[in-house]
Amino acid sequence: MSPALTSAIENRPLIEQILKQLGDTVSNIPASPEQCGLLSGLSGNLLFLYKLSAFDASLVDQDVFDEKLDFLQQYLAAHIDHNNLSNGLSGQGWLLEFLNQSQGEDYDLEMCEEIDQLLQESLSETPWTGEIEMVLGLGGVAVYAARRLLKSPSSELFETLVSHFEQAAIQTSEHTLAWSQPATSVYRFNKDNKEVPEFNLGLAHGVPGIIAALLPALKIPALYQRTKSLLVQSCDWLMAQELDKDDFISCFASSCNEQHNSRLGWCYGDLTIALTLARVGRALELPSYLDKAKAISLHAAGRDRHNGMVNDAGLCHGSAGIALIFQLLYQELNEPLLQDTANSWLDITLDGYREKGLEGFYMYSGLSQEHEEDMGLLMGYTGIGLCLLSALTGDTDWVDSLLMA
Repeated sequence: MSPALTSAIENRPLIEQILKQLGDTVSNIPASPEQCGLLSGLSGNLLFLYKLSAFDASLVDQDVFDEKLDFLQQYLAAHIDHNNLSNGLSGQGWLLEFLNQSQGEDYDLEMCEEIDQLLQESLSETPWTGEIEMVLGLGGVAVYAARRLLKSPSSELFETLVSHFEQAAIQTSEHTLAWSQPATSVYRFNKDNKEVPEFNLGLAHGVPGIIAALLPALKIPALYQRTKSLLVQSCDWLMAQELDKDDFISCFASSCNEQHNSRLGWCYGDLTIALTLARVGRALELPSYLDKAKAISLHAAGRDRHNGMVNDAGLCHGSAGIALIFQLLYQELNEPLLQDTANSWLDITLDGYREKGLEGFYMYSGLSQEHEEDMGLLMGYTGIGLCLLSALTGDTDWVDSLLMA
C-alpha cells in the first residue's frame, strides 16, 4: 500500500462529495450484455463500486451491486469467444477473481477454473498470429493469469504465454529483443506496409506492456530463467530507444519508428515506461534499471498540462491517472518530488470539478474534439473514482488490472 496523498487528505470532504456523486451515477448505468467489459463496461463499474463500498458502505446500495454482479455472471457465457481484457473473458475473469480473493478465508479456488480452461483453449494456436498487446491480446490474458497466480497453483496459462512471447520476439541484436506489432494488428500505425517491423512504445499496445505482462512469470520457478532472459533483453532494448533530451520534451516517443514527443499518461509515454523499468529492476535486483526509472520519472515531473498534452481527467491519459502513476512511482522509487508531483496533478483534477462539477471529468474525444461524458475505467468516471480512492486511502491493490503492479 502506498501513502495517501497529502492533497487528498486536505481535500477529503470534497473528494467524499465527488465519490458519492460518482457512485450514484455509476450505480444508475443500465446493464447491457454487450457492455460487460473491464475497461469500458460493467466489470470496471463493479470494481469501482466494490472499492467505494469498502471505503464507505453507505455510499453504495448493496442490493444494486449484487444485482449488477449477478447480471455479469449471467451473461459471462456470451463472451466465451472473446479472450481479451477490454470486453472479454480476461477482464471479466480478472474482476471475478479480484472479488473472490477479497473474501479472505472464504476464497473459492474452483470458482474461475472454467475461465482458466477457456482461456487456455483460446491460446492453442501455434505460432500465435493474433494480437500480442494487453487490450485485445496476449498481454490482457496475462493480467488475468497474474491475478490467478496469487492464489492458484496452476501455471499453465503463463507457460503458454511465455512460449508465445518467445516465438513472437524479434532479436534486434545479439543481446536485445523486442516485439513488433503483428501485420494484422488493429493497433499498427503503418497499415500500408504491414511487413515492416513496427515497435510500439506504449504500455497499452507495445513493448512496455509485454514486459509488464511477463513480469509475474518470474514467480514460477520453471519459467524463471526464460522470463528473465526476455525481460533483460527487452528492457535493454527499450532503454536504448530513449530520445535526445536536447531535442525532445519526452524521454520516449510513442513508437521507435518515428521520433516525436509522447504525452503524459498510462497508455503511452514516459510514466509507465519508468514504472515498468522500476518494477523489473526491483524484481531482478538491477540497480541500473531503477536509476533509469528514477531519471525518467524526475524528468516527467517537470512537465505540465500543455507539454504533457493533457486535455481531461481520465485514468488513461488525464490528470487523475497521472496523479495515480506518480503515486505508484513514489512507492517504487521513494523520491519525494514524485509524491509532490502526484499531489499537484490531484489538485488539477479537483480544480476541474470545482469549476464544472462532473462535467470537469468529461473525456476529451479526439474524434469530435469535444469533451463528452464517459462512465468507463479507462476514460471516464469509473477510473477517476478509483484514482481518487487510491489518493485518499493509499490502497492501489487494483492497479494490476492495468499492468501497473
